[in-house]
Order: sequence, then C-alpha cells, then structure tokens
Amino acid sequence: MITKKSFLIKQKVISVLLLFSVFAFGGIIYTFRTSSIIDSRNIKLIEYSEKVEVEVFNGRIEMDNFLMQRDSLSFNGISKSFNEADSYLNRLESILSENKNAAPESNEQFELKLSETKASIAHLDQLIKSGNYLKKQSLDSTMLRSYLNFNRIFTEYEKALQNYINESNSRLKKEIFFLLVAIFFILLVSLTLIARLMDSLIKADRQILSNTMDVEQSERRRIAMDLHDGLGAILSSVGMYSKILEKEFLENRPAAEKLKHITNLSNQALQAVGEVINNLNPSILNRYNIVESLDRLCAKINSISEMKLEFDSSKYSGEMTKSTEVMLYRISGELMNNSLKHASADKASIHLSRQKGRIILSYQDNGIGFDMSKLAMHGNDKMGLSNIVERVESIGGHCELKTSPGEGFVMNIEFN
Repeated sequence: MITKKSFLIKQKVISVLLLFSVFAFGGIIYTFRTSSIIDSRNIKLIEYSEKVEVEVFNGRIEMDNFLMQRDSLSFNGISKSFNEADSYLNRLESILSENKNAAPESNEQFELKLSETKASIAHLDQLIKSGNYLKKQSLDSTMLRSYLNFNRIFTEYEKALQNYINESNSRLKKEIFFLLVAIFFILLVSLTLIARLMDSLIKADRQILSNTMDVEQSERRRIAMDLHDGLGAILSSVGMYSKILEKEFLENRPAAEKLKHITNLSNQALQAVGEVINNLNPSILNRYNIVESLDRLCAKINSISEMKLEFDSSKYSGEMTKSTEVMLYRISGELMNNSLKHASADKASIHLSRQKGRIILSYQDNGIGFDMSKLAMHGNDKMGLSNIVERVESIGGHCELKTSPGEGFVMNIEFN
C-alpha cells in the first residue's frame, strides 16, 4: 500500500513538472509568435507609409515639370503617382482591418488620419484630373491650399502611425509582463506542490523503512525464540544427558573424559546460541530501558577489555519507542566493537541526551581514526558506517562523523 502511494506521489511530481513545462513553453511560443506578427505588421505599416510619401513627392515633382515643360508624359506621371499612393493607402487599411483588437484607442485615431490622408490625396488627384492645369502656367491658390493641407494631414498621419506602433509595442510588453508574472506564480505553486509531494514521498519512504525495520525486528524476535525454544533446548538436553552419563561412567575414565568434553562443547554451543539470540533480539531491553541497558553494556565492555568506556545520560529524560531503543543499542554495540577491533582505542565515551525535543547520541574514542575520503573513495565499509547511517536516516535522523588519521573518531546521532 505504501509502495503504491510512493509511486502515485512520483507520478504527481512528474505531472506537475510536465504541466508547468507545457505552460511555460506555450507562453514562450505565444510571446515569440505575437512579437513576430506585431513586428511584421509595423514594418509593413512604416514601409507603405514611406511609399505613400514618396509617391506624393514624386507627384509634386511631376506636377512642377508639367507646369514648366507642358509635357503630357509628366501629366500622366502625376496621375500615376497619386494612384500608387492611393493603392498603398488601401493596403494600409487592409492591414488595420486585420488587427482591429490591437491598441484600440490608437487604432481608431490612426484609422481616422489614414482616411483623411486618403481623402486628401483623392482631392489632389481630382483637381489634377479636372484638366484645368493643362492651360495654366502655375499652381493656383486652390491647388496650393490642397497640397499644403495634404502635407499637414500627412504629418498628423505619421504621428498617429508612430503612436499606434508605440501603443502596440507597449501592449505587447504588458502582455509579456503579465505572462511572466503568471509563469512565476505557477512556478511558485509548482515548487510548493513539488515540495509537499516530495515531503510526502520522503515520509512514505521513511514509513517503508520503518515498516521494514519493524518486520525485521519481528522476524529477529521470531528467529530468536525459535533458536531459544528449539536449538537452545536441544543443546541444554545434550548437556544434561552428558552430565548424567558422566556420573554413570565415573569408573571408566576415558569414557568419562569424552563425556566431559561433550558437556563442554554443548555449553559452548549453548553460549554461542545465546549470543546469537541476544544479537537478534537483545533480551536486556525486555527487562531494562535504554539507559540501564547501555549502562550495563558499558560495564560489560569495561570488565572484559582494557578499553575504559564512560557512559553519561544525565541530560536524558523521557522515553522512546522499542524499535528506536533496539536500534540505538545495536549502534552503540557496533561502535564499541569498532573501537576495540579496528581503532585500537583505550578510551571511549557515550553521551545520551535530549535537547529541544531531539534525542542526541554522541560517541567518541581516542583510537587511530582513518581517512574518510579514502574510505568513501574505495567503498570500504568494513566498519558498517553506512549501515548505521541508513538505520538513523530511516527514522528521520541525522549523522555527523568526524575522524582523521591519528585523531580518533567522533559520531553524533540526532533524531526526533
């Protein structure tokens, strides 16, 4: 059930990442496409506006040539220039009709000025095509006013065009800004969701490890009981019967010696089985709490070895779960064994305390120490350090290890 939950959490994390990626990618594509469309439209508007201005200017030149030279080709050139200008204005209107939603206020103003420019050109073209200027040597006041009016209207048109382009770009920038804000907000939401999902995943993994430890502890207890009730009872019976036979064969010394040897072997086997049973399920924890159990373990080490071991629990109070007690007891025993067998230490200490709701176990010896970098590099784990770290992390704890050649060994274990 927990494994399925862990799988579902991982699926949710992947889904959140995919959704954010799709939204961010879609936002980037939208921004790039919109920016390209607006840039292309603005370029066309400027290009056609410049062509209108050029054609009107060419029409004015052709008009001056006609008045000076009375050339009919120049007259045709005037009409052609204004027709071209009108054609470009029609294209400008077509572009505007395709982008009605772009910068509505400036769009209306630009359309108005575009219509006025178109009307002004049409008026000039009508005056020229009326034919009155074929007989005149210069522009009359009506034509001059019309041309000056066109220059004024076209200047206003250019300002409206610039304002239209600026507002279009401003609107695009606002859209990009809001899009970035939305992406940032979705990113924060996604990170929050991912953090919560990862926290749930970590809790699920810890629960799996905790359940594994509980199952392991139950199995150890069952195996220890089976050994005690099965093999232990058989070895006890062997020892008892060999002692009975010893008494019956007192006169037969060779047989009595062999029976005595069998009795000693059965006692040794029974003692070995007892040690295995104690390692599988420390019976001392069934009778005493963790403080008394560690105190007795230290006393035992002091009595059978030359290493001086000190135990301090003056700053510890409260209780912990049985599985945690078993874990701490085994870790302490393993660290003591490392100090004796590998570190050649003659002095060590254990401090058990509770600070701000957290349990702290500190172990220190004055042994030969070792190089942590070389240990990690070569994967040498004969001291079972990774196993200890995994046990602590399985209950949400943290390990801090300090050692170097000739500087002893220190391990601090902290957990809720």
